[in-house]
Amino acid sequence: MRRFAANLSVMFRELPLLERFEAARRAGFAAVEIQNPYELPAADLARAAARAGVAVVLINAPLGPDQAPGMACRPEHRASFPAALELAAQYAQVLRTPNINVLAGRAAPEERERCLRQLVEHLSLAAVVFEAVNARPLLETINPLDVPAYCVTSFEIATAVLDACDPRVRLQFDVYHAARLGLAPDAAFLRLRERIAHVQFADCPGRHEPGSGTLPFERIFGAIERSGYDGWLAAEYHPSSNQTADTLGWLHA
Repeated sequence: MRRFAANLSVMFRELPLLERFEAARRAGFAAVEIQNPYELPAADLARAAARAGVAVVLINAPLGPDQAPGMACRPEHRASFPAALELAAQYAQVLRTPNINVLAGRAAPEERERCLRQLVEHLSLAAVVFEAVNARPLLETINPLDVPAYCVTSFEIATAVLDACDPRVRLQFDVYHAARLGLAPDAAFLRLRERIAHVQFADCPGRHEPGSGTLPFERIFGAIERSGYDGWLAAEYHPSSNQTADTLGWLHA
């Protein structure tokens, strides 16, 4: 069964964040995810989710002081990283969120090995901290075309990191990033299936809604469904219209 969630940080942006929960529910989503929930109190977000009747299935850990794409791989954040994990855990507990995406951050080629060792340490720490609130850390591969110098730019790197860290850390698989890496997303998903705990998607090129690009979503969703994956499929795309509802033909179809 296909279960779809909406990413409220990129969708329904025509509305204030607290109003996006109800908009997502009216559109047909049973769950949502939020990249940066820390701009509002967790209790306010929880009340909005409860009123709308949607689950919050994923948040991101804090990005760091410079709002870079994460800080988990950065040695200079070693002292402050535990506090960031505690904040994420507090939000996950209030929101009853099972998944927390711990973004790695950037690493120059000459420092990549050191940064990968730091990433393993920080992800393993996250597994311990998040277990106390019934959540798990996720590692995401992000393509280097969209985020140059990102630390985890391939599924091979992600697999090596997962092999080295706490087994409670799982993979967040993004259909769009797989396509930008030149992979067939359905084949890549099946190859990594046993490590995957959460799926996000957008069409490619453009990172808009399914049907706006060239990806065969019926084939991709079908492969995911047949694999036995029972987690959420989260729409994380930038709507091609300023009204998100106008881009939901794929969902209603």
